[in-house]
Amino acid sequence: MRRIEESIIINRRCDEVFAYLETRSNDPSWMASVLESQWLDPAGLDPAGPTGFGRRGRMVMKIQGRHTEFIDEVTEYEPGRRIAHRTVEGPFPLNTACICEPVAGGCRATVVGEADRLVGGVFGPLVEPLVARGIRRSLKADLARLKDILEAEARANG
Repeated sequence: MRRIEESIIINRRCDEVFAYLETRSNDPSWMASVLESQWLDPAGLDPAGPTGFGRRGRMVMKIQGRHTEFIDEVTEYEPGRRIAHRTVEGPFPLNTACICEPVAGGCRATVVGEADRLVGGVFGPLVEPLVARGIRRSLKADLARLKDILEAEARANG
């Protein structure tokens, strides 16, 4: 299993950071590769309602120039602290998590991605380290964008 993890300190309370992260419609604003993201709700469930274990969502991403759709399912949910998903439909299995931990100066926001493989085919093992570096660089940029958005929002409201 290949694991990639990146964190950043955001000068906001963890409940505020987590509320932003668990709102799927916010995903395209802070994740550069995400084009669309929304919850797929069972009949009668309010789309703006609470997240929870088993809730499914849909995300369209631009990966290597192509639009790729993933359907995921919440596998862990600790309000204000952690939300984790696993792919149930998509080009490859992926487990992800967003974790918020209080620290001096605000909240440590961590994004974790785990996959059995990052690249397939005969050359996969050779190019996987390059792909992993690219993903890590993208996660760092996404987290920096998240920090900018949330700290700017706090300044505007403060």
